[in-house]
Amino acid sequence: MRELRLASIIRMWDTYLAEPNGFAMFHIYVCAAMLLKWSAQLRAMDFQQIMLFLQQPPALQWATEDVELLLSEAYMLKCLYHDAPRHLHKN
Repeated sequence: MRELRLASIIRMWDTYLAEPNGFAMFHIYVCAAMLLKWSAQLRAMDFQQIMLFLQQPPALQWATEDVELLLSEAYMLKCLYHDAPRHLHKN
């Protein structure tokens, strides 16, 4: 979160506090949404580049709308996968 502007951090914490088990559970989906957002860029990098990218993601330039879009994508992922634990098991 330190890579975001203060207004964006407050917006994210507002959502985390509103969600049941917000930080413990919802944060996983926020991280997944971030990885999905940058997946094309990340696939083109080697391991060291990925680590450096994730330590300083290009999120400082994000507006509040970008954070809201990220949170809505995270919520969609949560709705799709949270109550469907079978997606974690191999058949």
